[in-house]
Amino acid sequence: MTVLTPLVSVEELRRAYLALAAGEFTSGTRRPRNRTPDGSASAWCPAAGERVILVLGAMAGAGASTTALALATAAGEARVIECCTVAASGLAAASQAELGVTPDGWAQGRRDRVLIERRTDRVYRADDMPLPTCSPKPLTVVDCAYEIDLLLASRGWLTDLAHTTTAVVVATTPNTPGLRRLESALGLLGLDRVSAVITGATRRWPRTLASLLGPAGRQLLAAGRLIGLPHDPTLSVHGITTSPLPAPVLSAAATLLSEIGRTLQ
Repeated sequence: MTVLTPLVSVEELRRAYLALAAGEFTSGTRRPRNRTPDGSASAWCPAAGERVILVLGAMAGAGASTTALALATAAGEARVIECCTVAASGLAAASQAELGVTPDGWAQGRRDRVLIERRTDRVYRADDMPLPTCSPKPLTVVDCAYEIDLLLASRGWLTDLAHTTTAVVVATTPNTPGLRRLESALGLLGLDRVSAVITGATRRWPRTLASLLGPAGRQLLAAGRLIGLPHDPTLSVHGITTSPLPAPVLSAAATLLSEIGRTLQ
């Protein structure tokens, strides 16, 4: 009986499929990686005078994209870099005018004075996220959709940013799971540089909600770095569109921006 030796293993087929799905061989070229020839992670250096805020979600659906766009809008001249795989974009319908796609695959759009940049391909891991473009905007808000614990354990410019930036905003939900995830995020990121947004919470905190906060969350609240982003029915149903963000949402973002502005370098 003749035993046939497979030409490729199942593991090799799996890796090949993931590479194809990630678009590495589209148009005969591999997608750019954030790696130098020796395998080390590439670094992103913001422009001189460019301030950076990193926005993370404590959990999926916590409103990180809304928070990021609201902060950029409240700042005026700013850009938002949305870091997620193309299918997970929360800003796909946010631009009032599309400006085209850069050679590195960043789709650029304009929304009033805010520049929005998002991916046009599948990016499964944080360390595979291509480097941002150069921007003349004085403020960049990075909207990162990757899990916080996995992000901190990865490599690449996003992980470097998560470890070093002085301004991090964590968005979460006004319930027990959301506040537990917030407490975990604060432990991972460090309390001193983090502010938090609870989407769907009112400016005046209900006692029941305040009682659910952990020790780090209570410290953040006492320091004035934990705010509520008001619930908006239209935004909840339709998501972010070209319509202006609700005034109460922008007001809350302006308050937060003023608070974290003291830590921006």
